[in-house]
Amino acid sequence: MWGRANRTMWSVALVLLAGCSAAEPPAARPTAVILAAPEPTPEPAPLWIRVQKRARTLSVFEGPRLVKTYPVVLGKDPYWAKLYRGDHRTPEGEYHISNKYFHPFWSRFMLLDYPTPANLEIYAWSSERALIPRSRQGEPGPGGAVGIHGTEDERLNLRGVDWTEGCISLLNADIEELYQLVPLGTRVVIER
Repeated sequence: MWGRANRTMWSVALVLLAGCSAAEPPAARPTAVILAAPEPTPEPAPLWIRVQKRARTLSVFEGPRLVKTYPVVLGKDPYWAKLYRGDHRTPEGEYHISNKYFHPFWSRFMLLDYPTPANLEIYAWSSERALIPRSRQGEPGPGGAVGIHGTEDERLNLRGVDWTEGCISLLNADIEELYQLVPLGTRVVIER
């Protein structure tokens, strides 16, 4: 009995050894290289402008991050929102830069898309209630050509004199920097 078990064990061992020695060693498996997808470069947050009329500032933001703040002066009647052409007020609301160009007197000019549909609705409402002054020619209309620009007389800006017809005026060095910084279509939020 012992001999039979012994023989079986030796037979199994020989088969295993023979199998191991007769077979070629397994080929080295190539090491799998796992390439990670490159981390996507996050898109920079869009630039936008916030004008605070009471503080007399124009701030540029990249998403929520403040990039730069400039001092500004406004329309001759800076405390109320623009309602009609000739009221000397700076509008309030959300606008976009619709055009940019060099200006012979104010260095650079960035035109806003004023009046927006919201401005026209307020104008119509005010007209229906006789809140718009009339002349022989009729009502003046909501106005237009409101923008962000430099100045012909920097002394007025430095003294904080609100001299525009409703635009936002910066020092010429500031408007030149801002002009290069923000593209067409930039959102502009003007707050009281």
